Amino acid sequence: MANTILNVKQLQKEYTGEITFKALKGIDFHLKENEFVAVMGPSGSGKTTFLNCISTIDQPTNGVITINSKNPYELNDDELAKFRRSELGFVFQDFNLVHTLTVEENILLPLTLDSIDEKEMRERLIKIVDFLGIGEILQKRTFEISGGQKQRVAIARAVIHEPSLLLADEPTGNLDSKAVNSVMGLFESINESFNTAILMVTHDAYVASFAQRVIFIKDGVLFNEIHRGEIKQQFYQEIMDTLTFLGGGRHEF
Repeated sequence: MANTILNVKQLQKEYTGEITFKALKGIDFHLKENEFVAVMGPSGSGKTTFLNCISTIDQPTNGVITINSKNPYELNDDELAKFRRSELGFVFQDFNLVHTLTVEENILLPLTLDSIDEKEMRERLIKIVDFLGIGEILQKRTFEISGGQKQRVAIARAVIHEPSLLLADEPTGNLDSKAVNSVMGLFESINESFNTAILMVTHDAYVASFAQRVIFIKDGVLFNEIHRGEIKQQFYQEIMDTLTFLGGGRHEF
């Protein structure tokens, strides 16, 4: 039986101001190693807050998050920085690449920060670059490559340190349909080849259909979840039906 990589218990998040807003109202969730799960829900449902709390970008108001049996919110700043670099990988809609660096330098950045020796850095670089098919663009700057290539570079940077959990926030939001297929195929391959668990927020039912399981958040609570069977088209239709039931059009999620 697969081990649990991520365990979330009664996760709550409140934003206080003139009016207190409860973004998350007590979510229980677990993610097993080598599992690929998509998170969906209407705009303002709490799905991005959910991901941000897990990624340690946003501190929960209440509840417990453990990643590989460690609670990142019990670590000091130095320990947390090291934990994030060793355990977590991040892929975002806007790529978050450093424009002053080459593609190669961007990919190697996590290893450079951890002072990994040059021989191991080169070995890991060759492995991930061959896997993602981006060897010919290593010396280019980020403004010289396409959106699809930028996302491949971002993925390479996110997984070169072999994290146990890859977190993705709308990773296909800035891509055309051809690049979407390519990037989502890579996510599937990374999940299968590197035994990396993936948690991905998306508004797109087609993108979500690449996952093994989809959870739906509505009004800060876990509303429903569905599992992928043998027929991907049927899974896609179940996702669409659930989104329709939740209300709103495709682009509102």
